[in-house]
Amino acid sequence: MPDLQFRPGIADRNAESLLRGSSMRCAKCGTDNPETQPFCARCHAPVRFTCPACKNVQEQGGRCERCGVDFVKYATMLVFQGQTNAQQARMRKKGRNAIVWQILLLPITGGWSLLKYLKRSAGGG
Repeated sequence: MPDLQFRPGIADRNAESLLRGSSMRCAKCGTDNPETQPFCARCHAPVRFTCPACKNVQEQGGRCERCGVDFVKYATMLVFQGQTNAQQARMRKKGRNAIVWQILLLPITGGWSLLKYLKRSAGGG
């Protein structure tokens, strides 16, 4: 029988977590990881997934076991919502900048450009 030598490393940390009783098995490589680690110590895959809607912690991703939210669809919805909010903020800023620009041009144009701008704004065009 070969003589086994002690080599400290990831296996020792995993063994310690097993002795403590709280571990999660990696779905990709099967390594036991402490429950406090979000990623596998061996392959760096996520060990647990948190639902973005209800904050349920689970071992598989894709769909929440508690509320049924699809993670990809939820993330896509958040991206589109962020894009819409950013576009609305740009439009508000553009409107404020146009007013400031017209006020700055007031001495040069004698107020005609400001009057034209206000007429266009009031008319919806």
